[in-house]
Amino acid sequence: MLADLLNEIGDYGDMCVVPLPTISRHIRERGFDHIDLLVKKFVRMNACTRSRALIRGNNAVQVGASEAKRAEQAKTAYIPKDNIDRDANYLLVDDVWTTGSSMMAACNALQKAGCKNINIAVIAKSG
Repeated sequence: MLADLLNEIGDYGDMCVVPLPTISRHIRERGFDHIDLLVKKFVRMNACTRSRALIRGNNAVQVGASEAKRAEQAKTAYIPKDNIDRDANYLLVDDVWTTGSSMMAACNALQKAGCKNINIAVIAKSG
């Protein structure tokens, strides 16, 4: 479904697809990083590149937090890696959009690092 949507915006083969880093506690609880698994499959099927341009800056749990708390926690949630390509075309992918704090913090982290081309996608299923 993501590939079909991206086809509408043109060639995305040159995109660096970045899964928003999941907190280590959730990875331990699940035994895997769910969004990273989805991104790995997506890049295999669509001949684009997976990038770990962001690392987790804190391990704050957003689930159940107020909008204000989410926004505050998100400010330090993501850190760009030192060796990122500032001219790359990035696609940030997450699994849910509640207040948008996480995605906006990830975008801000890349922008502050000098990245110019940042797109976002949220994979969600209701019901």
